[in-house]
Amino acid sequence: MPTNYGLIVAAGQGNRYGGYKQFVPLAGEPILVHSVRAFERCHMISGLVVVGPPRRMALVRRLLRDNGTRKLIGIVRGGETRAESVEAGLALLPARGFVAVHDAARPIIHSGLLSKGLRVCRGAGAATYGHPVTDTLKRTEGRDIVATVDRSPLVAVQTPQFFSIELLRRAHEAARKARFDATDDCELVERLGVRPVWIPGPRTNIKLTTPDDLIVMRALV
Repeated sequence: MPTNYGLIVAAGQGNRYGGYKQFVPLAGEPILVHSVRAFERCHMISGLVVVGPPRRMALVRRLLRDNGTRKLIGIVRGGETRAESVEAGLALLPARGFVAVHDAARPIIHSGLLSKGLRVCRGAGAATYGHPVTDTLKRTEGRDIVATVDRSPLVAVQTPQFFSIELLRRAHEAARKARFDATDDCELVERLGVRPVWIPGPRTNIKLTTPDDLIVMRALV
């Protein structure tokens, strides 16, 4: 049976947040540690790669060492873009198997989410968590609202996202050659003609982007 791996992306500088948000404390522990722990607890995950910020690699190593990370395959420096960071992490994984790619800034996940996503991915080749958009959406020009967008077919996607390792490598290679960047890995796979399956995910799986998000996270935890 193919082996499953985790790839946690924690390489960003957190410009919108105002600093390295992956190290912000949540319930007494850095947000990165919460994400890593979910992968550690998942029985379907055999190995884990963490992609860290180049200027904070020593801190990442210390945090993972102090928290007794048992499944760690390696820690690698991130690139200038998210795609470069994911590709750097993929370089540490074997040629075949499946991988769950997760943003460290989404710390409110659990091992059951990982197990379910991996099972879906084994049948589909690519999968992601998400939830239907419920807010009314408007198209704007400057400060003017010019149209209302039909939200019925729209989904707000989350991480973790799940892929066959071989497929994700091909997607990143094609994007690099085309000099195409994306905000998530599903878009790169879509460009190969693959349709990822979306799995209804909990709305509590929020991403730390602004200080307001941290207030919500602390209430949830």
